[in-house]
Amino acid sequence: MRRKRLNYPPGSCGWPFLGETLKFLKANKEGKPEKFVKERIEKYKSKIFKTSLMGETVVVLGGASGNKFLFSNENKQVVIWWPITVRKIIGSCLITTVGEEAKIMRKMLSTFVNPDAFSRLYIKTMELVAHHHFMNYWQGKEKVKVFPLVKLYTFKVACQLFMSIEDKNEIERLSTQFNILLKGLISLPINLPGTAFYKAMKATTDIRKELLQVVKKRREALEQKIASPSQDILSHLLSCPDENGKYMSELLIANNMLLFLFAGHDTSSVTLTLLIKRLAEHPQIY
Repeated sequence: MRRKRLNYPPGSCGWPFLGETLKFLKANKEGKPEKFVKERIEKYKSKIFKTSLMGETVVVLGGASGNKFLFSNENKQVVIWWPITVRKIIGSCLITTVGEEAKIMRKMLSTFVNPDAFSRLYIKTMELVAHHHFMNYWQGKEKVKVFPLVKLYTFKVACQLFMSIEDKNEIERLSTQFNILLKGLISLPINLPGTAFYKAMKATTDIRKELLQVVKKRREALEQKIASPSQDILSHLLSCPDENGKYMSELLIANNMLLFLFAGHDTSSVTLTLLIKRLAEHPQIY
């Protein structure tokens, strides 16, 4: 019998294992990640193409119709997928879990991740952290490097909002490890000394150890009535079981804290930096 020919989209998977990862990373390093996509759309005369990135064969959907298809078919015809580097570095958590388990996690977090919680709990903390940050790192300086300082600010905000961490040395230590982690998050999954992925895995191990200590100390504080169950997301996850009466393990909580620190500061710091740049270019608007 002749095998049925599958209708794959056009494209190339490049070199074995490497695929087109190096070209993709090069475009990112140049600050033009869209260049990688545009070149292939033009080459294949299609907004859908196949390629190989980070050791895995993938299909890229470009344009409004492609985005609409993905967003309207989540958990129907498609499911959320993350590169193997992200899954290995972050571990089991909200973004790497699918199906019923993911629904339960989202439900447990909904109390603290909504507009009401933002206005009730977050704004005051963000203003306080911003005030101290400007006093310590900006005031009196003739010139500052905005992006590293904004990253530190957003990381401080995330640490205080999610885990009530206020110790300056602890925050800066975690921030340094996170910067190493981020450099290996989108890379080739080669776990050999000297590679970005190896350094990221080592940094993740150190971060997770420290977060597990934070989780254990908070559990003790809750048992001794020193901390409040509604203090922050960490207390909430330790205090509240899911609908089946099951509590999250300390490791799973630590993994989710790692995720929140990453998601809560990395993209925000880019947005804030671009906003400051825009304001500096147009001082008349403020």
